[in-house]
Amino acid sequence: MRDNSTIIKEGMANLWKGKEGVGGKLYLTREHLLHKAHRANIQTGDVEIKLEKINNVGFYNNKFLGLPIKNGLLVTDQSGQEYRFVVYGREKWKRQIEEVMDTMLMS
Repeated sequence: MRDNSTIIKEGMANLWKGKEGVGGKLYLTREHLLHKAHRANIQTGDVEIKLEKINNVGFYNNKFLGLPIKNGLLVTDQSGQEYRFVVYGREKWKRQIEEVMDTMLMS
């Protein structure tokens, strides 16, 4: 982790970078959403999104054999950049990210 924040939630996640789903882990802290890529990926490097810069957290559906799979978490920052994650339990991820963001606003 880049900071010493307590990890609130973590789980396996792919982050779409172009046509590659970069495998790794997604971490939620009080300040950041951080995707740490596995070393086995073609594209590596961490992606850190400050929670204060997030504009929206929503969903999107991936497809397998033309069928929708409800495992996409869409995070949009204030500049309009979209981060597309493939996660297990996207509803819980969304809820927890929004809860931490709400807590930040009340502080």
